[in-house]
Formats: sequence, structure tokens, C-alpha cells
Amino acid sequence: MGTNRRYPDLPDERRDAIALEIAKQGSPVSLTTSEVRATGRRTEPPAPIPVVANVRYRVIYEEPRLVQAEAIAWTRGAVLIRYAEPEAQGDRYVWVYASAVRRHT
Repeated sequence: MGTNRRYPDLPDERRDAIALEIAKQGSPVSLTTSEVRATGRRTEPPAPIPVVANVRYRVIYEEPRLVQAEAIAWTRGAVLIRYAEPEAQGDRYVWVYASAVRRHT
């Protein structure tokens, strides 16, 4: 199998462009297990509560984003939220500090 002499760099350039686009989407940064444990005892409501939360995203660097979410569990100082993200297939689950969450009205 020979090399593509006419367009030698196009596959690599396309692969790099795709990787950059994926990196720009970022990924949510959740609190660690030890951080959540340090915030107190976990409580779960009978039904999720609509909230708006600031979620830190790592996009080659971390970037806060405001998301529409549901609080599905919490401790004295942290909240487990569930939210849909267009780029992701399925829901995201992220622990955030309680101060980053407010009820959605």
C-alpha cells in the first residue's frame, strides 16, 4: 500500500481538527470523593429538584458554565446534580459545592 502523494497531510490535519473540536467541548469536573465526604451526610429527595448550577469544565483549562440541572442528592456542603448536555449522549452527573447551586424558579 503506497502513500497518498497528492494529499499527504489531509487525513492527519482532519484528525487534528477533530481532536481539537472534542477538546473544546470540554468535560465537567466533579468534586472528588474525599471532597464530597468532607461536606457531610448525603440526603436524597423523593423527587429531583430543578436547579441552576455552576459546573467547572476542563477545556484545556477549566471554564465555569451555568447549566439547567436537577439536584438528586446532597450533603451539608455539596450537591449531586444531573443535567443533559447536547454534545454528550445521556445525562451528566457532577458533584458541585452547594454555594454553586440555586433553586430554579
